[in-house]
Amino acid sequence: MRAASVAGRARPEGRDGRQRGAHVDLLVVGLWLLTRAVLLVISLNPRLYSAAVFGDVRFYAAKVERMLQGELPYRDVAIEYPPGSVPFTIVPALVGGTGAGYRLAFACEMLLVDAVGLWAATRLASVVDHGRRRIPLAYVLAIVAMGPLLLLRFDLVPAVCVLLAAAMAAEGRPGWAAAALGYGTAAKIFPGVLAPLLVLGLVPALGWRRSLLRTVPPFLAGFGLTVVPALLLSVGGTADSVLFHVQRGVQIESLWANAIGLLDVLGVVQARTVNGFGAYDLSSSVSGAAKLLSGVATLAALAAAAWLVWRRARRDGGLGPADWAAAFTVGVFAFVLPTRVLSPQYLVWLCAPMAALAAGLAGRRALWVLVAAAAVSQVIFPFRYTQLRRLYPFDVGLLTLRNLLLVAACVLVVRAFAATPAAGRGTVDGRR
Repeated sequence: MRAASVAGRARPEGRDGRQRGAHVDLLVVGLWLLTRAVLLVISLNPRLYSAAVFGDVRFYAAKVERMLQGELPYRDVAIEYPPGSVPFTIVPALVGGTGAGYRLAFACEMLLVDAVGLWAATRLASVVDHGRRRIPLAYVLAIVAMGPLLLLRFDLVPAVCVLLAAAMAAEGRPGWAAAALGYGTAAKIFPGVLAPLLVLGLVPALGWRRSLLRTVPPFLAGFGLTVVPALLLSVGGTADSVLFHVQRGVQIESLWANAIGLLDVLGVVQARTVNGFGAYDLSSSVSGAAKLLSGVATLAALAAAAWLVWRRARRDGGLGPADWAAAFTVGVFAFVLPTRVLSPQYLVWLCAPMAALAAGLAGRRALWVLVAAAAVSQVIFPFRYTQLRRLYPFDVGLLTLRNLLLVAACVLVVRAFAATPAAGRGTVDGRR
């Protein structure tokens, strides 16, 4: 009975449900087209926003230019990101070249990925919210708060992989969910921490053996799709794409650097901004300790997320359809908040799965707190980033506000997920 519940699908019932779904499609798609057209214009016009956001796209184009001249990724060309990122940087060059047209082609490619995200959100809504518009509408509107970085970084790719995984798990397709997490891991590492949560959420209903058999092979298939060819080209170069980030310092926007910045403003320690690994870090007498503690805190947070998911799954005999997006969101928060790097585009990782929580009141509250954090983050980068690097008190305070909003959003998601009664799993918090 419980296995059927895990795999069950809530669909709109009757003629009214079908009519509602059609109406939602027209409204949501229309809003998506309008908002994305505006975002595309703003993203590509530095006079309307800022040319500071173009740096990574130029970096992608420069790397691809070398590949098109015959050099191989990871063997001849050092790639900062894991192999799942490479197809998404090469395709725009094949369409628009590596010159002026690359930026437009890359942004349009991200719009296609965004459309897949909207499709996943709509599909999830048909399972957990009777086809109502709340989840896809939240996806359309909330993710715009990420600003031009949404289209000028490829972080939307792993974020959409997580949303797809939540939709597939809600439909009772754990293999497809695992495959989506596998490819997301190959693109940007962080979806890998969600794979254990997928297994833990299935075990009470399916048992350990069936849960592992239904998730591990497809996860490895999704992961190996791009990683295996990269390893054949260069094991060392592929490993360096991961170790590059392990070696990074205390990035200026992280919670750890935020604390150091506050101590500097108060005159307790002296900190200065240094450039390393393509980002700005804070160097101080306590930065080494912060770097060490961040690793410990991240492991502890991930363990806590796994325990929370396991407790919920055991209590209810497995996670229900509406639980998966919240469980994955908790996992992403556990990975993002305690680490020593918290780049502005990381908020995209959170926004995609959190949009799926809009079916419940607590989920909507958490989502709008995240939207507020994203809006503040846009003020910090790119508009006041120079001031933050100089540790001006106002800008350190602005960063503190952004990070407090992220912590608040995390607390709201955790409370909603932990408190959801078994009888009310149609939404995140049991309320419609």
